[in-house]
Amino acid sequence: MKQTNSSVKTIRSIRYRNPSGNVLLVAAVVVAIILVGLLIVGVIPRMENGKELKRMEATTSGAVPVVHTIKAEAAPYEESGILPGSIGAMQYANIYARVDGYLKSRFVDIGSVVKTGELLAEIDTPTIDENLKQSQADLAQAKAQLKSANSQLKEAQAQLLSAKAVVERTQSEENLAAITATRWKNMADKGAVTLQSRDEKVSTYAVQTASLKASVAQETASESAVSTAQSQVQVAEAQVSAKQANVRYWLVQQSFKRVLAPFDGVITLRKVDPGALITAGSQSSSLELFQMAKLDVVRTYINVPQSVASLVRPGQTADLLLAEFPGRVFAGTIACVSGALDPNTRTRQTEVRVNNQDHILLPGMYAQVKIKVRQDDPWVKVAGTTLVPRGNGMYVVVVKDNKASYRKVDIGRDFGDQVEIKYGLHAGDEVAVSPPIDLKEGESVKPVALASE
Repeated sequence: MKQTNSSVKTIRSIRYRNPSGNVLLVAAVVVAIILVGLLIVGVIPRMENGKELKRMEATTSGAVPVVHTIKAEAAPYEESGILPGSIGAMQYANIYARVDGYLKSRFVDIGSVVKTGELLAEIDTPTIDENLKQSQADLAQAKAQLKSANSQLKEAQAQLLSAKAVVERTQSEENLAAITATRWKNMADKGAVTLQSRDEKVSTYAVQTASLKASVAQETASESAVSTAQSQVQVAEAQVSAKQANVRYWLVQQSFKRVLAPFDGVITLRKVDPGALITAGSQSSSLELFQMAKLDVVRTYINVPQSVASLVRPGQTADLLLAEFPGRVFAGTIACVSGALDPNTRTRQTEVRVNNQDHILLPGMYAQVKIKVRQDDPWVKVAGTTLVPRGNGMYVVVVKDNKASYRKVDIGRDFGDQVEIKYGLHAGDEVAVSPPIDLKEGESVKPVALASE
C-alpha cells in the first residue's frame, strides 16, 4: 500500500513536471482503443462470413441454379393515336362566267343549298343574241342555195336522160339507114333500081350517122352538166354544215348566260350583284361569281408518322373529335393513303372521309383524328429485365426442358418496363428474368415461374 502511494506520487510528480507528454499518452491510448474496436467490429465478422461462404460453396457445389421466368405474351393487336387535321369539303368549285355581259338576275346567296343544274344567275348577252340571229339567217340562206343546187341537179339529170333517149333513137335510125343503103347498092348493081334512088339512100345513111354523133355529143354535155350540178350541191351542203356549226356555237354561247350549279352543294361565297359587268374567263379573282362546296361528305387530311405509316390502309376506321362537340365522335373511314412519305416531315399523308348529311361539320374546322392501326407482324412483349446486352446485340434467355438458351432478338418499341420483340421470340416462350451473368449456354437450370402483372 505504501508502495502504491509512492508510485502515484511519482506519476503525479512526473505529470506536473511534463504536462504535454501526458496529453500525447492519453491520445495514443484512445487511438489504440479505437483500432481494437474496429478490428473486433469489421475484421472478425468478415472472417466469419468468409468461412460461412466457403462452407456454403462446399455445400452447394454442383447444385442447379434457380432462375425466375415469365411467359412471353403476344403484343397488342391494335394501337391508336390522335393526330391533328383540318376539315375540308369533299368537292369545291369556283364558279366563273363563260360569256361577257351584265348580270341580269341572281337567284342564290351565301348559305343557299342548291342541286345539280339549278339556276344560280342569268347574264344579259345582247351581242351573243345578235350573233345567233345572224348565224341562223346565214343558215337559212345556205339551205336555200342548197335547194337551188338540188333543183339544177335534177334539171341536168333530166336533160341527160333526154339526151340518152335521143342517142338511142338516132342509133336505131342510123342502123336502119345503113341496112337500107346497103340493099339499094346491091339492087343498083343488078339494075333493079336507079342510081338516083341508090344515092338517096346512101345520103340518108350519112345524115343519120351525123345525127347520131350529135346526139352522143349532147349526151356527153348533159353528163358534164350533171357532174357540175352535183359539185354545186356538195358545195351548198358544206355551206349548210358550216352554218349549222356556227349556229350551234352561238347556241352554246347563249346557254352560258344561264349559270348553273355543277353539283349538289352549298354556296359559300358570292361576289356579284345584278347590274355588275361580267367578263368571261377565270384569270382574275375579281371575275369569280360564286364559290360552292359539297358538304354531304367532308374529308380531313392527316400526316401519319413514319413509325406507324406502313400500318395505315384504306378502309380502316378513324374517328373525328372536335372541341365544339364534346363527347361526340364522328365516325370516318380512311379513303386514300399517299404512296410515299414527305421527306421533310417523315410523315405519310392520309385522307379521312366522314359522312356529314346534316352539314354540322364545316370546311376549315380544326379536328383531332383518332386512328387505329393493326399490327400485322406477330410481335411479342416481355419485361425489360429479361434483356441481356452483348457485344453484337440484345439477347434473352429462353428456358426449355430445364435448359438455358440465349436468343438474339430484334427490339421494336421500348416502353421502359416492357419491350416489344419483333424477331427471335414467340408468344408462350419461357423467358428468364434478370438471369445470372455467369449463366452459360445450354446450362441446366431450375425455372420458377413468376406471376404475370
